[in-house]
Amino acid sequence: MGGVIDIMGHKFRNIFKGQKGLSNILFSMIHATFVLLLCYLLGNSACSIGGEEQLIKHLYFIKDNLNLIKNEVPESLLAVNVAYDKQLIEWSDEYGIPVGNLAITNRQELLEFLLQAKAVNNYGYIMLDVSFEQGIETLVDSSLFDTISRMERIVIPYHEGVTVADSILMPKVAYSDYLTSVNEGNFVKYQYINNDKPSMAWKMYSDYTNSLYSHCGPFSFCDGRLCHRCLFLNFSVNQEEGAYTSNGKKCFYNLGADLLNDSGNIDYASLFKDKIIIIGDLIENDIHETYVGAMCGAYINYNAFLALMNGKQYVNFWDMAILFVVYFLITLFLMWNVSVFDYLPLLKNVKSFFWRFVFSLCGFSVLLTIVCGMFYFIEGNVYDILLISSYFSIFSTALEFHRTIKVKE
Repeated sequence: MGGVIDIMGHKFRNIFKGQKGLSNILFSMIHATFVLLLCYLLGNSACSIGGEEQLIKHLYFIKDNLNLIKNEVPESLLAVNVAYDKQLIEWSDEYGIPVGNLAITNRQELLEFLLQAKAVNNYGYIMLDVSFEQGIETLVDSSLFDTISRMERIVIPYHEGVTVADSILMPKVAYSDYLTSVNEGNFVKYQYINNDKPSMAWKMYSDYTNSLYSHCGPFSFCDGRLCHRCLFLNFSVNQEEGAYTSNGKKCFYNLGADLLNDSGNIDYASLFKDKIIIIGDLIENDIHETYVGAMCGAYINYNAFLALMNGKQYVNFWDMAILFVVYFLITLFLMWNVSVFDYLPLLKNVKSFFWRFVFSLCGFSVLLTIVCGMFYFIEGNVYDILLISSYFSIFSTALEFHRTIKVKE
């Protein structure tokens, strides 16, 4: 053991000696900066390329079992469920031939509720997660759309490839889709900006705080500060499975049964005061799988909004400094051929580039997963690291191949 330490110590002392040592240090710094930039660009991709879903799921499981997660529904949230408030409309196929009836959210009840909110006008913001698609028409559409267009602090969803029912709604719409990768078919990352189109969460945040988004090439900015365009959400508010919490507190209100049918006994001014009101199908059709379990789209958007309010969109330069040091040291060790293969008997005689690549990938993955886990447990931040592991494995294999060629020459 003492001999191994002496050998490693001798190598480390040589790192800082001579012209070659200085050039390798300089190269390692430049390379670490490049990898850090690569990490930022991967983080701004709309889906998780490296397959981080399973990693986050395991980290969340550990954190949950250590009782480090508190999913308390804030008093400032008012959740309104429209899953049971339906109306039937006649529906035709693409050739205009009637095919039967289609169940949609009851727009008459929605109009009544919004008129109550508009009258008191003391709510914080309304996230109306109900689509209004061209071709789906009811008798109250004109009044409903006019009411929405005249309301303050309200957002409705826009889906790619779908035409909004009325142009007067356009100032209120925001992007409401998410992308998946080949190995991840569920929701993993929230995309705040899509081709300069703001998401529902970003529009809420922008309206709420008057913050401005801008970009310069691949770099995104919020009020002039470098920020992320996509995030792994922390889900600080998880959705309860039922209508009530374990202590009997109501999790959400059903639009018709709870808020309209009993409207004579409700003080809307008190109920709405300063509340973030999310309206949508909370229990049936708009459900997405996340690493914390099934969650409706309205709650996903709400958690994305909370992340913005907590400043999670801004690049954390302390985290970047830590990652820079990690990337710098990895590069420096690789440049000076300080490898774990030299000190593990089972791996020391492995000569195959393929198997050395596989073992190095496992090693880098473990190291960067530990770093990623540290960020998640301390701050709730998650970074794209698995593809970075693959990159370092390729870089390491390329260096070894280069050294083998030089020895043969």
